[in-house]
Order: sequence, then C-alpha cells, then structure tokens
Amino acid sequence: SYSTTMRTINKVALAVIQDKKILMARSRKNKAVFYTLGGKVEANESDIECLVREVKEEIGVEINIDSLIFLGSFQASAHDKIDTIIKIKLYTGSLLGVPKPSGEVEEIAFFDSTIDKKHLTDLTERVFTFLKDKNYIA
Repeated sequence: SYSTTMRTINKVALAVIQDKKILMARSRKNKAVFYTLGGKVEANESDIECLVREVKEEIGVEINIDSLIFLGSFQASAHDKIDTIIKIKLYTGSLLGVPKPSGEVEEIAFFDSTIDKKHLTDLTERVFTFLKDKNYIA
C-alpha cells in the first residue's frame, strides 16, 4: 500500500457581516468562485497580523482590531490543488473605511445563504452553513 502525503495550508479569514450578509471577494484568476477575505499565514506571522495584511491587500482598508472575535476553525480539501487540505480560522470583525477591490481582487459583494453554490468552494460552503446556523447571516 502507498500513502500520499497531504499538505496542509493554514489560512485565516475575516467575516465582515452587514445586514445578515458576509463580504466575499472574487479574484481575477478565478472568475467563478468567491472567497472569504484573508489568506495564508506567513512564517512568524500571527493570525491577526495576517488578517490585517491580507485585508489591506484585498480591499484596501484596515480592520478594527478591537472588533475581532474568533468564530471557529474549518477545513476541507483544496478545490484547486491535489492532496491539499485547507484549514481556516474564521474571525468576524469590522472594517475602518469603505472596502474597494484591490490587487488580485476583481470584485467584492455581500452574500447570504441564498448564494448560488457554484460560487462557493467546499470550505466556504461550510463557513456559510455555520454562519447561517449561528444566525450571523440570513
């Protein structure tokens, strides 16, 4: 028997909630899928430092650090990489300023659980289910 080595990518994500909807981003590279804000934690970087850096890169604004609350951890197979597990730690919090697509991000939009599932990865689908169950989104 042989075993494949599963690679794990650790990410942090920010759920910005407004009117029972979560702010999601779509990159230039993948037109179909919307992602949670955030990204991969670099070496020697805390979750919060990663969130601040990624959110600034993606939507050009700062996070209100005092507003951050850890919601939970989620994992699923990567939708675009073989033998890879994505783990995310999800926080909710508010932004300082008005978000605008920046850098790799082409479009941002607020969604609730009525979002067409074709726009979600397995991982973000789990996040949406959790947020709806906990009454953060409609």
